[in-house]
Amino acid sequence: MTLAEIRVLLRFKDSPLENCAEVNDLLDEHISHVAARIKDLKVLERQLKTLRENCRESQQASQCGILSELSSTSRQDHESDTRTGQRHVAHSFKGKRITSCS
Repeated sequence: MTLAEIRVLLRFKDSPLENCAEVNDLLDEHISHVAARIKDLKVLERQLKTLRENCRESQQASQCGILSELSSTSRQDHESDTRTGQRHVAHSFKGKRITSCS
């Protein structure tokens, strides 16, 4: 929870006669946020497992499909950011099809 959310909770704790509807709304919103994060993390877990399955054997790093794809994705994101003026770090492989290491 954010500090602002905690402040709201503490304000209600200090005012025990007030209606707590805002507390319920705050928690419902936070629960929704947590559920969305869990969903995103499960997607990321599947993507990482897919990457791992595509490189089952130990080999030279220069032949690793995972490293190759990461490098390719990084270049594409940088080129896109340069065109749009955005400056951020990409954190996922959404929509990417990963090929094997060989």
